[in-house]
Amino acid sequence: MYVVTLQSKRERGQDSTPPTPSKTLKEKKAKPNTESGHPQASNNDILEAILELGKRVTGIESQLGDIKEQNRQNTAMIVSLTKTVQFNSEELKEVKNKVLEVERANSHLLEENKELKKKVMEQKRYSMRPCLRVRGLKEKKDENLRATIIPILKKIAPEYATDMERAVDVVHRLGKREDNRTRQVIILFALRHVKDEVWLKTKDSPICRMEGISFAEMLPKEDLEAQERLWPLVDQARKAGKRAFFRGPYAYIDGGRVEDNGLQTSSG
Repeated sequence: MYVVTLQSKRERGQDSTPPTPSKTLKEKKAKPNTESGHPQASNNDILEAILELGKRVTGIESQLGDIKEQNRQNTAMIVSLTKTVQFNSEELKEVKNKVLEVERANSHLLEENKELKKKVMEQKRYSMRPCLRVRGLKEKKDENLRATIIPILKKIAPEYATDMERAVDVVHRLGKREDNRTRQVIILFALRHVKDEVWLKTKDSPICRMEGISFAEMLPKEDLEAQERLWPLVDQARKAGKRAFFRGPYAYIDGGRVEDNGLQTSSG
């Protein structure tokens, strides 16, 4: 609807132009805000966006809560593992200390065992000192070894002929009887000094060569094995013109004592 207001020229003035019809406020239409290039959002859209953002925040808070709970559990687990590691470290330290104690005790026991073996071996040697072995004496059926050996010993050491019956205690063969094998004879002397004198005289006695026999000291098995291992050295020394002989488990070459390991340990 247009409203026209009529005015006289005098009221409008000479140069005034006629008025332009204008519309009422009610007839004016709202124009969309197109300055930003996007249509203006409605209140509902804004509300929905706010609600969606709230849901997202709630979800993030829930996730943060789960992460916090997981971190709390991990922290508790780390603390528990730390305590376990500390406990195991203390246990390991205690075990190491016990192992050291056992090693020290074992070292002491090994040394003690070595000393005991040495004492036992010395005891064996001492118990065998009154004995001599005779090799090469032929065996006879129902033989009387004592009646055979004593006359030979009297010939070897005639200065002890009157004491020989008393000096010789036991005479017997060593080991079980076997065919085609002559067993050695063991002589146990009751008088040690007679045994020592007989032993010295047998080394160069023509009686022994005539009878086809030889005498040797009675030694433990370990000493005999040591002599067997040392024999090549003794044999080589004798062939070289050196004075070499055995005494117990040791070899003596030109006054120097050689042990089973082949090292010269002393001289004199």
